[in-house]
Amino acid sequence: MTGKVDVTIIHFTPLVQPKIEQPFKLVEKVVQNVFQFRRKYCHQGIQILFPEAERLKKAEQMLMEADVDPTLRPSQLSMFHFKNLCNVYRKMCDEDPNLFAYNFREELRDRKRKNNSNLKVTEDDSLF
Repeated sequence: MTGKVDVTIIHFTPLVQPKIEQPFKLVEKVVQNVFQFRRKYCHQGIQILFPEAERLKKAEQMLMEADVDPTLRPSQLSMFHFKNLCNVYRKMCDEDPNLFAYNFREELRDRKRKNNSNLKVTEDDSLF
C-alpha cells in the first residue's frame, strides 16, 4: 500500500531588525508562558511568570501596563501585544533582578517535595 506524501521545506531568515527588541531568552520566556495554557485566557500564562506570593498583583500590573485584555486567548494576541508584554516584563525584571530567574515549575517541584516530606513525618508520627 503506497500513500501520498506531502513534503514542505521551510527556510527561516532572521530579521535584520527584530519585531521585539528584547533579549531572545526574555521573549522566549514570555511567549512560552503565555502559550502554556493555550486554550485558556492569556492572564493564566502571564501569572506563572511571577512567584505565587505576588502572582495576581504582578500579572494584573503587567497586563494593564502592556494594554492587553486579560480575557484574550494566546492565539488572539498580536505581535504588538507580545511586544508590549515583553517590554513591560523587561521593565519589571530590571526593577527586580531575581524575577527573570524565577521558574514556575521549580516552585511546583519544591512545593511537592515539601508536601511529601510533611506527609512522611505525619505518617511516621502516626505509627507511635
